[in-house]
Amino acid sequence: MYKATQPMQKLDFTDLEILGKTKKLPRVVKAPEPPLSAGARQTRITSSLEKIKDRTTQALIRKGAEIEGRVLQAVLPMWDDENRGVPNPFIRSGLFSVKNTENREFMQKMPIASLSNYQVTYTGQDLQQDDLSVWMSLINLARDQPMSDQILFSGYQLVKDLGWRMHSESYKRAQESIQRLKVTGIEISTNNKDNAYSGSLIRDFAWQAIDAKGNARWMVRFEPRVSILFMEDTTTLLEWETRKKIGTRATVAQWLHSFYSSHRDPIPLKVEKLYELCRSGDSLSSFRRNIKNALNKLVDVEFLTHYTIVNDTVNVQKKLRPKLVRAK
Repeated sequence: MYKATQPMQKLDFTDLEILGKTKKLPRVVKAPEPPLSAGARQTRITSSLEKIKDRTTQALIRKGAEIEGRVLQAVLPMWDDENRGVPNPFIRSGLFSVKNTENREFMQKMPIASLSNYQVTYTGQDLQQDDLSVWMSLINLARDQPMSDQILFSGYQLVKDLGWRMHSESYKRAQESIQRLKVTGIEISTNNKDNAYSGSLIRDFAWQAIDAKGNARWMVRFEPRVSILFMEDTTTLLEWETRKKIGTRATVAQWLHSFYSSHRDPIPLKVEKLYELCRSGDSLSSFRRNIKNALNKLVDVEFLTHYTIVNDTVNVQKKLRPKLVRAK
C-alpha cells in the first residue's frame, strides 16, 4: 500500500461560469507550514536585527560623509567677506559674553542664558566677544571648502582680518583664543530638537603646519558637524566691517550689533533681559549706563537710525541694509 511521505494538498472548489454554465474547478490550498522551533525563531529574529543594524550603519555612514563634505558657501550663497555667516544660537545668547577680562572663569556644563527657542550648555573657559571675532574670521576662511578639510593661514592674515594692531601681543592673543575655542564643550538644541549640536568649536590646530609650497603656516580644522547649525533660517549674515568699526573695547555694542542683526524687526526688550542675555559682569545699574553708550555707538556706525529707552524698555530702529546678492 502506498504511503505518502509528504502532506497531502487539500483540494477545494470554486465556481467558474463558462458559457453560462457553472462548473466546479479545484483550488489548491497550501498546507500550513509547521511551527518554527524556538531556536529557529531566534535565528530569524537575529538575522532581521542584523539587517536593520546594517541598514542603519550604512545610513549613518552616508550621513557622516555628507556632513564631512558639506560646503557652507553652497548652503549660504550670499555669504561673502563683507557679510559673514554666524549661527543664531551664538548671537542670541550669552555664549560669547560682553566681559572684557583676562582672568576667565572655567565653566562646567553651565546653562547659558538665551532666547526661549534655544537651549545652550557650555563647558570651558569663558568665551568673550574677541573669541567670537576669531571664530568668525576662521570659519570665513573655511566657507568654500569641505568642512572636514584643514585651513592654512598666517598669523598676519588672521590679525589683519580682525583689524587688530600688528603687534606680537595680537598674535599671542589670537593663538590663546584659538586654544580656548578648541578646549570647549558646547550643547545647542532648539525646542523641537532639530539641528542639535554637541561638540567643540574647533577640532584641532597647529602653529607650524607646512603648506603645499613648504611654508610654515597656522592650521585649524573645524568639527564638521558644526555645519548643521548653518541653515538658511538659523544663520545671520553679519556685517564684518561694521563689527570692526565698533571696536574691540565696545563689547556691549558688539554684542547688541550681532543680536539685533539676527532680527529682521527687533522687538522691544527690557534692559534687564538684555543684561541677562549678554552675560554682563557689571552690576545692573552700571549696565544701564553702558547700554546707552553702546546704542549711541551703533547709531554712530550707522547700524541704527535711532533708539529709545522708555520704562526701562529698549526699542531700536535698524537702518535698512542693501539687498544682498549671491556671493561669487
